[in-house]
Amino acid sequence: MNRAIFTGDDSLEWLFRSSFDSITLIALWSIAAVVVTTIVLFVYTMGLRIATVAGDRRRQAFLREWRDVFAMAALSADAAREQELPRVSRADRTDLLEEWNRARSIVDGSAVDNLIVLAQRVGIPGLASRLLRRRRVQSLIIAVQTFGHLRDDTQFDAIREFLDHPNTALSITAATSLVEIRPRSGIELVVPRIHERRDWPRNKVSILLREAGSELISEPLYRAIRSADNANKTYLLQFARLIDSEVRDALVEDLIRESNEPGLLTAALKLVSGYRGVPRIAALTQHEAWFVRMQAARVLGRIGQEEHLSLLEALLDDPEWWVRYRAAQSITALPFLGPNQLRQLQRRQKDRFAVDILQQSMAEVGLA
Repeated sequence: MNRAIFTGDDSLEWLFRSSFDSITLIALWSIAAVVVTTIVLFVYTMGLRIATVAGDRRRQAFLREWRDVFAMAALSADAAREQELPRVSRADRTDLLEEWNRARSIVDGSAVDNLIVLAQRVGIPGLASRLLRRRRVQSLIIAVQTFGHLRDDTQFDAIREFLDHPNTALSITAATSLVEIRPRSGIELVVPRIHERRDWPRNKVSILLREAGSELISEPLYRAIRSADNANKTYLLQFARLIDSEVRDALVEDLIRESNEPGLLTAALKLVSGYRGVPRIAALTQHEAWFVRMQAARVLGRIGQEEHLSLLEALLDDPEWWVRYRAAQSITALPFLGPNQLRQLQRRQKDRFAVDILQQSMAEVGLA
C-alpha cells in the first residue's frame, strides 16, 4: 500500500476543504480569542487588585503616621513648631489636607493654634490655594474648609463668592468657613441667607449658629425673623432657641401679639419659656386651628397659674382629641393641684369626654 506523503502545507488542507470546515475554523479561532481575552482580563484584574490593596495599605500607613504628628502637635506647642515631619508626595497631598481638617475639627482652645502653626510648616495653605483654583467641586470644598480651619483672613472675600453657589455642600462649607475666619462679619452674611437656602441641612446650620454663640447671633437672627414674611418667620424660628433668652422671649411675645397665622403661632408658642406672660392666651385657647389650641394647652401646662385653670378645663371637651389630651396632661402637671384636687376636678366635669381624658392622664402619672 502506498503511503500518502503530506507536506507541511498539506497537513492544513482539511481546514479549507468545505464551507463547513471554514465555519469550524472560525469557531476554533473565536474560542481561542475568548480564552486569551479571559486570561488577559484575569491577569489585569488580579494586578489591579494587588495594586489597589498595596496602595490602600501605603495610604493607611501614611495617614497613621500623620495622625500621630497631629496628635503630638495638638498637645504641645513645642511639638507643633519643632517635631520632624514625614515626607509628603504629590499623590498624598489631598489625603494630608483631609486628615488635617479632621484633626482640626475635633480640637479647641490652644490645640487649634498649635495645629495652625503645624499647618504653616507643612505648607497646607499653599496646597489649599492650588485646590481653590480648580473647578472640581470636591476640590473647592476641601480648600474652603481648610482656609476656614486656618482662620485665613486673606481668603475671606474669595470664600464669600461661594456662599451663593448652587452646590449645597460647597455653599454651607463656605458659610461655616466665613464664620470661622471673621465671626461677626460672617454671621452678618450668613444669617440673612438661612431662609433663602432651605437646602442647607438644618443640623449644620444649628451647629454653625451654636458655635458662633448667642452673643453674636441674637441680634442678626432677631432682625432676620422680624423682617421675614410669615412662612420664613416660621422657618427661622426653629433656630431661635439658640439666641439669648431675653431676646427670644421678647421676640416670641411680639410675634404672638401681632400674628394670627396658625403655623407662625404654633412655632412661637413652642418657644415660650415661662419667664414672661403669653399675650392673649385666652384667645389662643379658642383659635380656629386645633393645633394652635393644642399648643396653647401645652404652654399653660408649663407656665400656668391658678387663674389659667379655667382655660384648661374648657379645653377638656374640645372637639379635637389631641387638644383634650394635652389639656388633661397640662392639668395633671400643674404644681398647685394635688391628687385629691385632681379627683374633685374630674368629678365636677359634665362632659363624658372630659372625664375620660382626665382619667387617662391621671393614670399616666399613677393617680388613677
